[in-house]
Amino acid sequence: MPNKNALRLLYRAKRKALSVAKRTLASDAILELVIAENLIREGLLMLYLDSEHHYEIPMEKWFDTFEQNPICVPKVIDANGKMEAVVWEKGMPLAPNKWGIPEPLSTSYVNSQNITTVVVPLLCFDQNGHRVGYGKGYYDRFLSRCSTECKTIGISCFAPIEKIEDSLATDIPLDVVVTPNKVYTF
Repeated sequence: MPNKNALRLLYRAKRKALSVAKRTLASDAILELVIAENLIREGLLMLYLDSEHHYEIPMEKWFDTFEQNPICVPKVIDANGKMEAVVWEKGMPLAPNKWGIPEPLSTSYVNSQNITTVVVPLLCFDQNGHRVGYGKGYYDRFLSRCSTECKTIGISCFAPIEKIEDSLATDIPLDVVVTPNKVYTF
């Protein structure tokens, strides 16, 4: 079974090999399944701002689709793993952080306990709902501060692997992961 570092290298390369058009088609298919399965709860929704630098699944249609919900997005606060959620407003000023991920300049933070659904980026996931992210632990620390009622939804272009070898007790498993072809519930 591969460890997180090996999986990061493998799945970054797999994502990089996908064209923008293929990632956009995957995003559309995933979004259709999310809507069909009614996975987004009413209330405050946390989406992420995708990074072309990281070959992420495009999120623009997601913001438009769920504009009836109040939306927040992540913002890294410091290098020690602290991330907060900021109120999203269409057209708000953004700037890339040190990893090239766009973030709002705003500091209109929201209480993580008020978020009802978080859509979580990932590189890959396993059959237990554990994910491999970029390795800094920002999302795990953030999700640990959310309400136990908060639903976590990962989105991925790829099917799950059997097991991530080095999952930790501090890793927060996801409730659901959606791929272009299937909804995995944990």
